[in-house]
Amino acid sequence: MKLLVVSSRYPFGNKEPYLRTELVELAQHFERITVIPVRNPRGHRQALPEHVDVLAWPVLRGDIMLRAMRMVRSRPRGAIRSLFRLATSKDRGLGKNALVALKGLALAQWSLENDIGHIHAYWLSSPATVAMIAGEVAGIPWSATAHRWDIYERNALDVKAGSAMFVRAISARGARDLQARSAQLAARIVRMPIGAVVPAEPAKPARGAAFRVVCPAALVAVKGHVDLIEAIADLQKRGVPVDCVIAGEGPLRDDLVRVVKKRGLESFVRFVGFVPQARLHEWYREGTVNAVVLASREDEQSMEGIPSSLVEAMAHGVPVVTTNSGSIGELVDNQCGRVVAPGDVAALADALYDVYSAPFEAMARAATGYARVAESHDVRRQMRALSERIHS
Repeated sequence: MKLLVVSSRYPFGNKEPYLRTELVELAQHFERITVIPVRNPRGHRQALPEHVDVLAWPVLRGDIMLRAMRMVRSRPRGAIRSLFRLATSKDRGLGKNALVALKGLALAQWSLENDIGHIHAYWLSSPATVAMIAGEVAGIPWSATAHRWDIYERNALDVKAGSAMFVRAISARGARDLQARSAQLAARIVRMPIGAVVPAEPAKPARGAAFRVVCPAALVAVKGHVDLIEAIADLQKRGVPVDCVIAGEGPLRDDLVRVVKKRGLESFVRFVGFVPQARLHEWYREGTVNAVVLASREDEQSMEGIPSSLVEAMAHGVPVVTTNSGSIGELVDNQCGRVVAPGDVAALADALYDVYSAPFEAMARAATGYARVAESHDVRRQMRALSERIHS
């Protein structure tokens, strides 16, 4: 079977790093995988796994419009029915869906030309809209992976629930909330956590004079970087030789830099920009990271699912400190890391200090986390299960 994957941006830019991890393994189960991002293909193009290629289509272009028109002419009933259902959805998303409808129609024609057997969307929002239009008009089964905010956005969920072969939820909370929002979809919701490559053994304990913590997260409000900076200020006052590495890019960079300068923390907090997944994993294996921290906040429209950054750190046996935002509590508890309430800066500082002052206990918890991820997030097992669903 040939599989078409609809992403948000991947492989362009630095988003969706977990998708490459899953595609590397998923490609073992299909003749060929083609990825098409919904958004315009801008930014650095990531290296694609073997047996995976990309359709770098913009949202609008002359040849895409021609493909869409040909599809409407060849299958007018299917095209009109699919677009009418979207237009009359009682849920949100009409404006966003109108922008990508032509791409969905054009993709239907391309899928028929290239003998695509299944279409899978990563995100239940616009990518699922494109997958649904292409699948319905071409008569090809389609499915989607739902992460977090895309569940609560309810982008034409009433329509998508009627034709999706299944929807994968990456967390138990996501599965429950998705079912609560769509009883029609309930029997076709599959819980399947995000996959990660789990090394044969965990990394060795970190070495060095500095207490190095890494926050691998986009510089956006939900990630709680201001709370982390305040916690670092607390550690600095306690005399901890802390070296906080903030690895990520985003719209809040300048604001966060100003916060660091205002608190006089330039020697303790470093902004290193986006760090590729492979480089982060090298840091973990080299024993240069004492803890990975995520200070995420809680908000229904932007809360966490199960962050791949935490899964990957635990897969390498690195201690983690995080907040109980969204579905994080399904992955991390105080048996395998340190978990505090979102927005509680004092508790976050105490949790980091606990890792610093009791490193052997922290590594024992990390070993528990490594075993937990190996059991429930191994990408080989996850992608075998996903491919079986698609082939069924």
